[in-house]
Amino acid sequence: MSKAKRIIKISVLSFVNVILLAIVIVLCILYGRLASMMSVKKKGENLYTMNYKQNYHLDKVLNAKIVDEDDLFKYICKELFFGYQVDTNIEQYGCSAFATQTPEGDNTVGRNFDLKGTDTLCLYTHPRGGYKSISTVSTDMVAVGGDNKTTPKSFIGRASLLVAPYICVDGMNEKGLSASLLDMSYGETHMNTDKPNLIVTLAIRLLMDRASTVDEAINLLKQYDIQTAHGWTQHIFISDASGKSAIVEWVNGEINIVNYNVCTNFWMSDPTLNGDYSNQCYRFDLIDTYLKMSDSFKIEDSMLLLRGARQGNTVWSVVYNLDQFEADYAINGRYNEIYHINPKNTHEGAIIIIVIIVNILAIAGITYLIIKPFIKKKSSNVEEKNIEE
Repeated sequence: MSKAKRIIKISVLSFVNVILLAIVIVLCILYGRLASMMSVKKKGENLYTMNYKQNYHLDKVLNAKIVDEDDLFKYICKELFFGYQVDTNIEQYGCSAFATQTPEGDNTVGRNFDLKGTDTLCLYTHPRGGYKSISTVSTDMVAVGGDNKTTPKSFIGRASLLVAPYICVDGMNEKGLSASLLDMSYGETHMNTDKPNLIVTLAIRLLMDRASTVDEAINLLKQYDIQTAHGWTQHIFISDASGKSAIVEWVNGEINIVNYNVCTNFWMSDPTLNGDYSNQCYRFDLIDTYLKMSDSFKIEDSMLLLRGARQGNTVWSVVYNLDQFEADYAINGRYNEIYHINPKNTHEGAIIIIVIIVNILAIAGITYLIIKPFIKKKSSNVEEKNIEE
C-alpha cells in the first residue's frame, strides 16, 4: 500500500472515529433520559408504567427556591430539556384515601384520584441514596394522554413524562411509607418563615425518597415553608407499615397534625369540628363507616370500598400494600380489570446499552459503505498519478 493511500485511509478512519466518539459521548450524557423514555410501557387501557433511570437531582430542586408549579416546570425543563418548555395542565381534583389492614396483617392504603381527561402513569424510581418507590402521576399535568393530542408512547409524550418524579400525587416506598396529596378549596397556603420553601407537589417526592415512617415524614415537612398555588391548597395523608396514619395540614402559617385513617377534601384540623368529622363529605362518611365495621379488609374489599366512594370522574383507584411493596390499580371505573404492580429493577438498562452499541456499529457500517467508494477513487487517482510519474 502506497504512503499516500495509507494517509487517506488513516485520515478517513480518524474522522469516522471522532464522529463515533462524539455519538458515544452524547448517548452517555443522555442515557438516563433515553432509558427512562424507552421504559414507558402500556400496562392496560389508560394505564402506563415507567422505570425512571435518570438522576432527578432532588437536592438541587429543593435548593432552587421554587415557590409554585410554574417555577418548578421552568426549572425542570431547563435541566432536562435545555430550556424547552413542556405544556402543562393544572386542575383541581377531588380524592379519597384511607388506611386499613388485611387479615394477614399487611398494612394497606386505598386511594381514589378524581379528575377527568387524563391517563395514569405508575412510576418506579430507585434513586441513589434514596428509597425505591412506586408513585402515581396524572399524565394530563404535562398535557399527555387522556383528552390531549400527545400520547404517552409518542416521542414527545415519553420526553414530557421525564417530569414525572416531580409531580406525583400519591405513592409508596420500599420502607412502607405511603403519602397521598388531596386538594381542599380553602385558598392558597404560603408559609413565610426563615425555612426553605417547598411546594406541596414536590413534598410527595421528598417523602417517597427520604421518609420511612409517619414521624419521619412529619419531621421532614416541618423543615420547610409549604407553598401551594392556583387558588387552592392541599393536605397530605400519610401512613406507614406500623399501621400509623396522619393527615398533615397547614393553616395560618402553622403545621397541624390530625391522627386519623381516613381523608377526603375538607379541613380536618378545623377547631370547630372538635374531632367530629361526620357530615362534612359523604365519601368520608361512607369509608369511615365501613372501616369501623371490621378490623381487617382484604385487598379486594379495599378496592370495593374505593369503588363505593368513587365519583364519575375517578381516574384511578389504587391499593398499596405497604408490607409487600405492591400495588393494585383499577382505571376509569373498570373494577373488573385489576392491574397488579410488583416492581422489579429490570434489565432494561442493559438492553438499552446493547441497542446503543448496535446502533453505533450500524452507523459505523453505513459510514464505511458511504466512504468506501471515495477511498477507492482517491486510491485509484493516487496510483494513476504515481504511474504517470
